[in-house]
Amino acid sequence: MDCLNLKRRFGQRYRVTHEESYRAEHGPGARGEDPALMIIPCQYGEICPWGDDNLAACTKAAGQIAKRLKALPYTRVVQDGSDGANIVFPVDHFNEVASIMLPRRRRRLSTEARQRLAEAGAKTRFSPGTQKRHEGQRGPFDHEGDPKPVQRQLALFDA
Repeated sequence: MDCLNLKRRFGQRYRVTHEESYRAEHGPGARGEDPALMIIPCQYGEICPWGDDNLAACTKAAGQIAKRLKALPYTRVVQDGSDGANIVFPVDHFNEVASIMLPRRRRRLSTEARQRLAEAGAKTRFSPGTQKRHEGQRGPFDHEGDPKPVQRQLALFDA
């Protein structure tokens, strides 16, 4: 059974991250796409995939939010505890559940704001290309025929 890919379906509007176990399964530097471990963080919990065409709303606490979700006619409670509830619902009702759970939206910059930030950072931005050596500057192995520095270095190893 395939999982609904939250990033493809809701990633343009909402922040989509991975749950805690993603790094444990895929390694600390993983950047792959694993739809089963994707979540949409919300103010009152998170929304995660629950099969092909269902999602689950996982609340942080057993309170008013959980009660409101349980009261919806299209939801099904799969886990109910003192620390929250997991409630399954069809993906077609995402907007109604999102209005209760309040998912975190993606940050979006206007064109003007993006340009203003680019101009502000232009003074400190690195320029492309390589750095030139300043006149008179020598590296540790630039002796240009002068054997004395090399002899001094070798003398250190002989001692």
